[in-house]
Amino acid sequence: MSNYDLDKIKDIFSRLFVIAIDNKMNLLSFTTNLEQSFFVKKIERKELINCIDLPMEELFFRITGFHILEDMSFGVYNDAYWAGQSYFELYLRTNKCFSYLFLKFPLEKMLECYKVYHEMDFSSLVEFFKEEEKKKTILRLLCINKHCSLTDLSNATNIPLNTLKRYNSNDEYLYNGSFKYVIKIKEYFDVSSSLFIND
Repeated sequence: MSNYDLDKIKDIFSRLFVIAIDNKMNLLSFTTNLEQSFFVKKIERKELINCIDLPMEELFFRITGFHILEDMSFGVYNDAYWAGQSYFELYLRTNKCFSYLFLKFPLEKMLECYKVYHEMDFSSLVEFFKEEEKKKTILRLLCINKHCSLTDLSNATNIPLNTLKRYNSNDEYLYNGSFKYVIKIKEYFDVSSSLFIND
């Protein structure tokens, strides 16, 4: 993928955030749709994306299922566009999948960072992200978002509670966990498999 393609994809990616926020989409719904979309999967597989010449209205609908009347995102540089640019840069610089980035650093938090970080060198935001990602484990955040306890998860999946407590204490234990248990967790939370892979 050439630098030109990458710059164009990064711009389109960022404009999707502008459209979502301008149209008052639920932030979590938007990032969930985005991380599970064909668009992001192709980015993460580093494949040439043949949809970058689609009208933004059509691309946004294919990703979110949300119809917009008119694309007003071209040439906009605001907090929403900056958030999209920032996630893309985090993806490039940390080699973490987008599902991980959105889970560890939700869009609401990213938007709050705009006032402080948008005029700083991007490395400052990377350092802040690295501190934030340590605060809560993947499993803890998944449980918080689904409003379930480890006991609930254990009952639903038949994974021993002590095993879940171990996974909840450190992401490394989850990355190296039993394949059958990780699959059960993935299916219970309906999240991407890439979330459980530590590159």
